[in-house]
Amino acid sequence: MNKQLHVTNRHYFLDWLRVIAFAVLIFYHIGMLYSENWGFHFKSTYISRYVEYFLLVFAPWRMLLIWFISGVALRFMLDKVRGVKSNALFVLNRSIFILLPLLVGLWLIVPFQLYAEMSQKSVIDITYWQFYLAFLDINNEMFANYQSGVWPHVDVNHLWYLRSLWQFMLIIILFSLFMKLPFFTPLLKLGKVRLPLLVSLLVIAMLLTHNYLEGDAVREANGFIFLFIGFLLAKHNYFWASLKHYFWVLCVSFTLLCIYILMAYQNVFDLPSYIFTTIYNIQRVLGVLTMLALAQHFLNFKTNYLKTFNSWVFPFYLLHQSVLIILCFVLQPLEVGYFIEPLLVVIGTWCICAVITLIVTRIDILRPLIGVKTQNSYSKPYKLLGYTVSLILVCPLAFKLVF
Repeated sequence: MNKQLHVTNRHYFLDWLRVIAFAVLIFYHIGMLYSENWGFHFKSTYISRYVEYFLLVFAPWRMLLIWFISGVALRFMLDKVRGVKSNALFVLNRSIFILLPLLVGLWLIVPFQLYAEMSQKSVIDITYWQFYLAFLDINNEMFANYQSGVWPHVDVNHLWYLRSLWQFMLIIILFSLFMKLPFFTPLLKLGKVRLPLLVSLLVIAMLLTHNYLEGDAVREANGFIFLFIGFLLAKHNYFWASLKHYFWVLCVSFTLLCIYILMAYQNVFDLPSYIFTTIYNIQRVLGVLTMLALAQHFLNFKTNYLKTFNSWVFPFYLLHQSVLIILCFVLQPLEVGYFIEPLLVVIGTWCICAVITLIVTRIDILRPLIGVKTQNSYSKPYKLLGYTVSLILVCPLAFKLVF
C-alpha cells in the first residue's frame, strides 16, 4: 500500500456520519412499527414483511457504526485530558452529560412507550395521567409483568445505548490510564495491521460473542468491541488510509453480502446456520468499514450547519422513539391508510422532535437535560450549584448502573 496516502487531521466526515447514523436509527425505529415479524414495543395495524427487507439493509451494522464513532470521539476527548485531577473532572462532566438525559428519559420520555404498549395489549384502559401516577410507584402491582429495568418497570428501552456508553466509558478511561504499559502494546499496534486481517479479527470476536453469550449480552459485548476498536484506531492514519486503499473492495463486498442476506431471509439459500452466521457477521463488520470509507470519500468537508446538526443528535435520539410510538398510537384508531399513516409518523416525528428541541434549548439551564451544552458563561457559585444538583440527581442512577 502507498504509505503516502494522507488523512486530514480533522475528520469532518465522522461528524456527518454521526448525524446520518442517528437519522438512520430514527427511520429504522419507524420501520419497526410496520414490520410483520420483528418484535417492538408497539405495532401499527398496517404491518408488512416487505418493510423488513428495507430494515435488513441497516440492521446488521447500524449500532456498531454508532459505537465505533463513539469510540473515536472518546479517544479525541481523552487525549486532551492530563493528570489525575483532569481525569476525575472528565469523568464527572461526562457522567452528568450522559446520565442526566438518561434520567430524564427514564422518568419522563420512555413511560409513553410503556403506556402505548400496555394499552395495545389491553393490560390497561386508563388515561396517561392515571398511568403515570401509577408509574411513579415502583411497587405498583399494575406492572407485575413489566419488572425489568433500572428500577422495577422503569426500563431504558431505546436508551440502552446511553446506559452502556456510560458504563463502557468508565472501562475505557481506566484502560487509558494504563495503556502505555508493555502488556497493552499489541492492542495499540492494531491500527497498523492490514485491513483484511483487522476484518478477520473483528469477525472472530463477534462469532465468539454469538457462540458464548446470550440475549442482550451479545449486543452489549459487540457494542463494546466496536467502541474499543474505534478508540484504538482513532488516530492511526494507516487505518484511515487503508479505507481509501480498499474503497472499491469494501463497497462491492458489502453490496454483494447485503444482497445475499436479503436473499437468505427469503429462504433462497438453504445453508447451515453456522455458515449464515459467519457471513452475516462479515457483512456487519464490512458495513461499518464501508460506511466509514464512503463518508471519508464524500463527506470530509465542513458547513455552517454541521455543528448545529451534531448538537441536535442527542435530543432527537432521546425523544424520537416515544414520539413515533405515541404518534402511531394516536393515529391507529383513525385508520388513515397504509400510505398516510407512515407518512404522518415520519413527518410528525421529525417535526415534534425539532419543536421540543428548539423550545428546550432556548432555556439555557434546561439544555443539559436533553444532552446539549449550555451557551452562557456562569460564575463559580452558579456552576458549583449546577454540578451539585446534577450529582444529587444522577448519583442514585450511577449506583444502580454500577452495582
